[in-house]
Amino acid sequence: MQRIPTFLLLLFAVLHAGCATLAETPQAVPQPLAAQQPQAAAPPATTEVLPPTPASDAKPAALTPALPPAAPHVALLLPLKSAAFARAATAVQQGFMAAAGGTGLDVKVYPTDDQTAGILSAYQEALQQGARLVVGPLTRNAVTALAASSLVGVPTLALNQPDAEGALPQNLYLFSLSVEAEARQIARSAFADGRLSALVVGTGTLLSKRTGQAFLEEWSSLRGQSAGQIDLPKSPDDYPALRETIASHPSDMIFLAADADRARLARPYLSAAVATYATSQIYGGKTDQPKNIDLTGIRFVDMPWLLQPDHPAVMAYPRADFPSADLLRLYAFGIDAFRLAKSLVEGKVAAGFTLDGVTGSISVKDRQVFERALTPAQFVQGEAVILELAAP
Repeated sequence: MQRIPTFLLLLFAVLHAGCATLAETPQAVPQPLAAQQPQAAAPPATTEVLPPTPASDAKPAALTPALPPAAPHVALLLPLKSAAFARAATAVQQGFMAAAGGTGLDVKVYPTDDQTAGILSAYQEALQQGARLVVGPLTRNAVTALAASSLVGVPTLALNQPDAEGALPQNLYLFSLSVEAEARQIARSAFADGRLSALVVGTGTLLSKRTGQAFLEEWSSLRGQSAGQIDLPKSPDDYPALRETIASHPSDMIFLAADADRARLARPYLSAAVATYATSQIYGGKTDQPKNIDLTGIRFVDMPWLLQPDHPAVMAYPRADFPSADLLRLYAFGIDAFRLAKSLVEGKVAAGFTLDGVTGSISVKDRQVFERALTPAQFVQGEAVILELAAP
């Protein structure tokens, strides 16, 4: 069994919870992004990386003329200087710029590290430079800090969620790859399928616990019954006992809060007669089809970018060659982030707003939170087969 690269496991533990959700800073991953720069179908948008660094031996002019006010622009605030998050940030940036090409909007990129103080300083720099809208930050702790500050002075599309729910500052909008949101969608979908009792099977990690808790909260709100929660064994040698453990918690569905590798270990011990559901963590893309045979029967959700290449919105943008499904999701995330930013600039976001996105069908909740409805699918002989759209 091929192991998932360590940096992707770390990335999911912080991004996919909120992208799975960039909440804590993982260990640095020094490797460069192994991705091919996408070729935009239209001319690229004007891009500038700020701030420039003057040469150390440059001599100041005797007289410095007054500079005109900076031109209005869209600021893209990403941790491109963070060893831990540079790959994720670069994928988002490439998707954002692929969508921005030919739109006429001036985009300036503000690279940051992953430290909250530096990110908030870069946000202030963007405002001083004339940003009409800011996209970012990307990390969960930075979004939490920004939401708690008094800095939000222009419409800002944060690319994650704050740690706690609550009232948001005026002009702060949230858009994220949230695994908790996927879990809630699965709960609604399973209930609409007629499931009444659910057993949550997790891995014991923080991400798994958050995912399982989000599912149970939504399941409870639907008046579904809980058959309890269990964790998968840590050692492969202990998996045979899993069959008996699950049998002692009878239910008519299992919510598997696990990634693809752990799910493949568990699948032989899960009854085929009990419907099993999972998040997008279980899907590694079409290149994993031979390995996905082990996951036959499991239902899951994922974005159109991975599941529906013939989707009209997906076909409108250039593809990117990334080494993993996780980075492909981030590239698609960047595309939809730009499309939402453009809608905000044009004043089109209001109650009832929808967008047929490459990351899902996007709608606005509570006027400031963008939600994604993902595409439901099921593994059939290793292939991801699209199901009918999940119930809202």
